[in-house]
Amino acid sequence: MSHYLQNYFAVMCCLLITSLTSAGEVLFEDNFNQGLSDKWELIGLEEGKDYRIKDGALELRVQPGNLKKDTPMLQVVLPFVASDTVIASVDITIVDQFTQDGEFAALYLVDEDGREFAAKKQRVNRQLMFAPGNYVFKGKPGENDDGDLNNYDVKYSPAVLAAGAVRIISDRGYAYFQVGPSKKGKYLNFFHSAINEDAKQRGFALTAVGGPEDTEHWVRFDNFKVQHR
Repeated sequence: MSHYLQNYFAVMCCLLITSLTSAGEVLFEDNFNQGLSDKWELIGLEEGKDYRIKDGALELRVQPGNLKKDTPMLQVVLPFVASDTVIASVDITIVDQFTQDGEFAALYLVDEDGREFAAKKQRVNRQLMFAPGNYVFKGKPGENDDGDLNNYDVKYSPAVLAAGAVRIISDRGYAYFQVGPSKKGKYLNFFHSAINEDAKQRGFALTAVGGPEDTEHWVRFDNFKVQHR
């Protein structure tokens, strides 16, 4: 993607997100106060060992190792397609401090093949950050990036609770990672990407990956909601 096209989509992202912060039709929500909704699909998760309901919220154990296609997750399939506008949000709280770079907890946009687009709280260079971060072009004005990610610096922001819920906006063939609203009503906008417009199934998933082999780390998810605009 060219530098100019990247900037165009960044501007369009800001305009889009500004217009989507108000409430819409709720497709699905779960605050976990009554346990798990029966709409959730447990994929590779064992109760007690991998997940639990505690103090009115869902807690997932951070799976050891790297993310793989068969990494366990909690998934909900919902009636929308790539051309729709849908906003998913969830509060993520790190219960046990992450100790390994790359360790993360995430909300994912999924299709029939699995996880496609992520909004994460991830340990990066020993700090808890929102990831993916912002990609900033390193070249001179007017230069073409030729689609090479090496031409970009990635800028991360600290994943503080006060910033608000982690959000994914799926809109007309693109997905956007956003955090907010904060207590001051502000939103933070991060990575965005084209998504599979021909997906036969759509939904969202929760997962946590990259933990140590010899120690359990847990992550807390609460106030999960998906709205259709």
